[in-house]
Amino acid sequence: MEIKKSPAADLEPHRTTRLLVGFVVALAVLFVALEWTEQDDIDSMDALLSDLVFEEELEVPLVEHPIVPLPVPAKPLPVVEDKPTVVENDAAEDSPVEFSAEPLGSGGEERIEEDVYDLKKYPASEEPFVVVDILPEFPWDGQKGLMRYLTQHIHYPQAAWEHHIQGAVLCQFVVNADGSITDVQVLQGIHPLLDSEAVRVLRGMPRWKPGMRGGKAVRVRYTLPVVFQL
Repeated sequence: MEIKKSPAADLEPHRTTRLLVGFVVALAVLFVALEWTEQDDIDSMDALLSDLVFEEELEVPLVEHPIVPLPVPAKPLPVVEDKPTVVENDAAEDSPVEFSAEPLGSGGEERIEEDVYDLKKYPASEEPFVVVDILPEFPWDGQKGLMRYLTQHIHYPQAAWEHHIQGAVLCQFVVNADGSITDVQVLQGIHPLLDSEAVRVLRGMPRWKPGMRGGKAVRVRYTLPVVFQL
């Protein structure tokens, strides 16, 4: 017996048409998807380019700095006219004498009586010696007495004290056969104010006990560093 389909249930005549319609619809959807994706990529690229900042080359202006004049040097400290003579020295240095930082006019002075040596008893030679049998000595208490005398009689110059000038002034003088002090000089100075003060005090020292050579009083060249310390 042959089975027959009714015309209403028979879908075979419409199969081709429906297949074509489905194929067209699929192509349309694919085309729309491709266009949409391309548009998104273009929008993304535009947004990325808009975020980029292109720096322009800036021209740096030249700045002219004004020339600042050098400061005028400060007025130098007054120089004492009685500037001591500086000479070379080969003699050995004695112990330095230090002084406290006191302005001019401070400190007491002690009157010292001088011992006068008889020139007939101690004849003087022409040229002072450097090496002798007995060195000349301060008349009272030797080196300690010398330090005490200088401490009492030397005054720190006011200008040097205000400007914090300090150091050792290397001096040299001659102790004559009669014990008198002459030819006071500065071998190595610090500042004219301190140099002159050291010379002034050394010139005012009392007569020393003269140096001895061969049992006779002779002239001796003596070296003494005077230290000014704040």
